[in-house]
Amino acid sequence: MIVLTVPAGKPDAGAVRSYFCTTKGTELRCERYGPEGNKHWWTQTISINDVRKRNDGGKEIKFATTVVSDKVKSPIKGTVNSIAIIYNDGTVEVNISEAAAVVAKQMFSAFDFQASGGTSRMAPTIKPGDTLEEIHSSVDWNGIKMTIDYWDRKVIRYETITVPAGTFDCIVIREHKMEKAPLHKKDRITYTWYALDYGMIRHDTFFTNGRQECSEQLHSVSK
Repeated sequence: MIVLTVPAGKPDAGAVRSYFCTTKGTELRCERYGPEGNKHWWTQTISINDVRKRNDGGKEIKFATTVVSDKVKSPIKGTVNSIAIIYNDGTVEVNISEAAAVVAKQMFSAFDFQASGGTSRMAPTIKPGDTLEEIHSSVDWNGIKMTIDYWDRKVIRYETITVPAGTFDCIVIREHKMEKAPLHKKDRITYTWYALDYGMIRHDTFFTNGRQECSEQLHSVSK
């Protein structure tokens, strides 16, 4: 299942800061590699297609995610169109289960998919020691259910890191993620680096025994 990154770009002067891009036309390219960078998995590109003001002073962002895979099977077949809400205090809200339903529909077009739960929120004021709310989402089709759950979501530290796109002052979030469906179970620990005004900078995934599975990093931000 794809990790829906939270993209961001340079904000307008005087704008409330958040972990999401508010500039129409911005494109963010991330590259995912196996442990120690020894195998390229895929290129994930997020495009900000539309930005509209909300009546409450926030913004509605329409963005598209595409994945081009080399040797590892791509988690999505086509473009996934999603919507993010930025509230007037800078909190970002994205629905994970709705995006998962779109991905499932691409793979199994004969079925109707119903998404529930899965709302992820991130405020711009989070700090080390904070615990974020759990995320519980499900996708149902033809009597079958897939669940995607995130818990033990903790803000663990500040850290300045350098990736191909540049050097960023980040906050690091640790999460426990579980995907479950018939004949499928994926249990992982993830660490994600976010920078204000730039969103996700790096995302590392580990097996529960501590062995690293992969790492995804921001390689470019362009218009």
